[in-house]
Amino acid sequence: MKASLLLLAAALAGASTPPPGTAARSAPLVTGLDHVPVAVRDLDAAAETYERLGFSLKPGRPHPNGMKNRHVKLRDGTQIELITAPEARDALTAEYRRHLEKGEGPAFVGLYAPDRDAVTLLLDRLSLPHRRQGGLLVFPDGSPLRYLFFGGRNASPTDRPEHLRHANGAESLEGVWLAGDDLSRERALLAGLGVSIVEEEVHVPRRTRALVARLPEGEVVLLPGERQVAPGRRIAGLTVRTRSLDAALGALSRAGGPAPAVVRTERGTSVFLPPGLAHGTWLELREERPGAARRRGSS
Repeated sequence: MKASLLLLAAALAGASTPPPGTAARSAPLVTGLDHVPVAVRDLDAAAETYERLGFSLKPGRPHPNGMKNRHVKLRDGTQIELITAPEARDALTAEYRRHLEKGEGPAFVGLYAPDRDAVTLLLDRLSLPHRRQGGLLVFPDGSPLRYLFFGGRNASPTDRPEHLRHANGAESLEGVWLAGDDLSRERALLAGLGVSIVEEEVHVPRRTRALVARLPEGEVVLLPGERQVAPGRRIAGLTVRTRSLDAALGALSRAGGPAPAVVRTERGTSVFLPPGLAHGTWLELREERPGAARRRGSS
């Protein structure tokens, strides 16, 4: 962990970042994803789209600042949040309005940190500005890492069984694709958190080689800037694990439209839904091969 801390400090100061193959020396402080808020202009239309794609949605709650949301809640506590800000009433809604002016799509990525106090100590040690925001640990406005945050997964007492049952078989928000010409800070942060980073073949959906941060319960794929959905947007795609790709294909068939191509990879079998359909993000539905999760955890 000490070596990872030194690499992180160097990268955040503008020095070179850890090379491919950087491996954790202790248990990582982040073990998977928490949730990803996807900013949309018309919440009802976006919710209808995701329901047609086979997701069940949980209604959101009223927000004092006027934000509205719906939740795709998954069994392991991960989620995709569809969210909109009709007007700028405070700093957060103003941030979402600026985001939506450039198009829909994921605004933030939440990393699952079971022990956020330990993450706080790490960031303090590195003199990285951060603050608590409710149960979340966030970076301040102006930080290059502003779009990342740490959460503890929210299991609400109002979650009902039907909120967690999805016609497409969705079980977990398992992966996120980040794209940028310089992801050195992200690489160094993940390494500092104890995450293994390896180079391997990925499908996004085009087959390519990329660095992948392997988490015990998920993955962060690091791609070049040319893979951005919109210029300057680092969050390019999401991977949702499904218990059955047949269930996912059945849900997509009922939704109408052309059937997506089925792609077989080393990780499993996937379909890729384009950003124009998924409101500004690539959306991969993946049925994993038996043992894939076990191999991920041991990478």
